[in-house]
Amino acid sequence: MAQTGNFKSPARMSSLGQGAAPASAGAVTGGKPREEGLKGVDFERRGFLHKIVGGVGAVVAVSALYPVVRYIIPPAKKIKIVNELAVGPESDVPNGTGKIYQFNEDKVIVVNHGGSLTAVSAVCTHLGCLVHWDEAANELACPCHGAKYKQTGQIISGPQPLPLKQYNAKIGDGKIVVSIA
Repeated sequence: MAQTGNFKSPARMSSLGQGAAPASAGAVTGGKPREEGLKGVDFERRGFLHKIVGGVGAVVAVSALYPVVRYIIPPAKKIKIVNELAVGPESDVPNGTGKIYQFNEDKVIVVNHGGSLTAVSAVCTHLGCLVHWDEAANELACPCHGAKYKQTGQIISGPQPLPLKQYNAKIGDGKIVVSIA
């Protein structure tokens, strides 16, 4: 025998012998008529509670998103601009080598070639790659696209549009001192 309809319908329950009376149309689960149940509800209190729950949710959302936003957007670094800076000891750049130092907002490569120090920007003017000193070729070379520069930053060959920015380099009190040219 196939059953149709709601199993717990009042008509079905009475036919099963449960003796349940059909529910009145206006009753709620507590047994009060709907009209009386709505008279005691304070809609202002409900609205206030919705606002409190929404505010708590907003605080939780902001507290969860704040670290993510601070991670994505790093703080601005303030670099003090100076005209002259001791970047390292004289022993950092032995004869025939070059080393990159941070000077103001630029990276500078200091090259010691035969006891003569030169300093130029280490940032290639083509696409911003860092150049390095090639001792065998006696030149600065960019590994990205083959740009080549003289020790003084002048263009030898490659796709770069401009020579490297020049700086002054000297030894003072056993330290390498780089200054604006």
